[in-house]
Amino acid sequence: MLNYQIVGNKIPFVLVHAWPLSCGMWEHQLQALQSKAMLITPDIPGLGKSPRQKTPSIPAMAQEVAALLDQLEIKGPVVIGGISMGGYVTFEFLRQFPERVRGICLLATRANADTPEIREKRFKTIEFLETHGLEDFFPKILPNLLGKSTLSANPAVAEKVKALIRENSTEGICDTLRAMAGRKDSTELLGKISCPALVVAGDEDGFVTVEESTAMQAKIPGAELRVMKNTGHLLNLEKPQAFEEILSGFLDRL
Repeated sequence: MLNYQIVGNKIPFVLVHAWPLSCGMWEHQLQALQSKAMLITPDIPGLGKSPRQKTPSIPAMAQEVAALLDQLEIKGPVVIGGISMGGYVTFEFLRQFPERVRGICLLATRANADTPEIREKRFKTIEFLETHGLEDFFPKILPNLLGKSTLSANPAVAEKVKALIRENSTEGICDTLRAMAGRKDSTELLGKISCPALVVAGDEDGFVTVEESTAMQAKIPGAELRVMKNTGHLLNLEKPQAFEEILSGFLDRL
């Protein structure tokens, strides 16, 4: 069963964290948004305090989220959102459990499956991590996870990200890389989404461009797009107040 945090007692809102972090990345949002929603923040299998999967996969991660909602006796539809890898889980949850979705938040993520080039990079990253470990990995990953404005003006955020990553095992991080590499393409889902949808992008994101997010939003009927300025991939850690204002407004409109 997944490790998780839960606060609040209003509309259930599941937030799925980014790779290679944990639910600890939502600490600020748990405090700021608990008057708006029942926030549920799980650790994805293999990361944080959740156990590894025997066969890591994004579909199995979505099933674990559904099982957590069952455990919490939440039967009605929920808002679900995910950042980066969490967005892949969000798409898969929508694919498998559409009746359980009241709204979705797609945060610094994409619907497309990995290209062969990106898939190859993931397996090269696995090889690097297994050979060199996490500390040597930070110089490679941080410039993609955080925007240049954050890296230059707010080094404390980089230290927070490092601390969250260090809490994970190399094996768990590699599990999630394999799961992402094998995920389905979700592009065909976009035009079928009938619930309210919010897409949020950072204009300094090293992984997902604003252009990609704009194209994705255009394919989702009625979806809203918000672009955060001077912000990289980890939107909620880099600009927490601006991020919370966006999510708060979306919850109000629901």
